[in-house]
Amino acid sequence: MLVAILRRLSRCCIFLVAALILAWPAHPAGANERADLRAALEQANAQYRIALRTLETRGREETAAEVARLRAAFGAVIEQFEANRTSFSGDSDYAGLLMQLDASMLGVMIVVDIGSRNAARDALTAIGETLAALSTRLAPAE
Repeated sequence: MLVAILRRLSRCCIFLVAALILAWPAHPAGANERADLRAALEQANAQYRIALRTLETRGREETAAEVARLRAAFGAVIEQFEANRTSFSGDSDYAGLLMQLDASMLGVMIVVDIGSRNAARDALTAIGETLAALSTRLAPAE
């Protein structure tokens, strides 16, 4: 029952995040701000992959520690947005997106603590998809 609820919640979060990303205006921030933000996102993506691999190969304590590190790495992404808020003045919904991702990471920590590996995997996968979408959105134009 809990797993089904978490899967539905995860799917709802994916749709919400996708809608927020698609609504994100296209005007760019300054080059340095974007570079710093991309670097923070790259670090968060790397930590996401570590957390997911740990979930598959280690126990609850190790997984919880890696998810906590993911949340800390994501904190740097939030800091970059906050530090350059004027560069993103037209992006009225990014704060909600960041808050949703942070809440999702807390949810993963709870699910890991409960011991549901499948629900944690589903929730982490949704977070990874959103981080990838953000990274793509902020990729340098070619």
